[in-house]
Amino acid sequence: MDFCPDCGKILHTEKDGKGKTILTCLKCGFKRALETDEQVTFTEKIEHDLVRELTTVMNESDIDSTKPIKEMYCPKCKSKQKVSFWQIQTRSADESPTRFFRCTACGETWREYD
Repeated sequence: MDFCPDCGKILHTEKDGKGKTILTCLKCGFKRALETDEQVTFTEKIEHDLVRELTTVMNESDIDSTKPIKEMYCPKCKSKQKVSFWQIQTRSADESPTRFFRCTACGETWREYD
């Protein structure tokens, strides 16, 4: 990782018109060519929406018959309905698990924390 000598921001890699790699500051426009013995490593950070991935356990229209069911108030139906439920540890191990509920009538899914 290299920093801009003018403004201190991280320098990013680009290819110039001749196919050579140059380091460029996206803030002030500073550019410098890489030395012949200088190596560059490219990394990419991939971010996941963990809660979204965990709540999409099944299709919204499918109700999993293996999950327990109880009667509970559904916020979408605005009445007491049969609701399937399950728990997943979405936070650190010393915190209580998150409870997920899915209405068997309308398919609405919501969660509850302690």
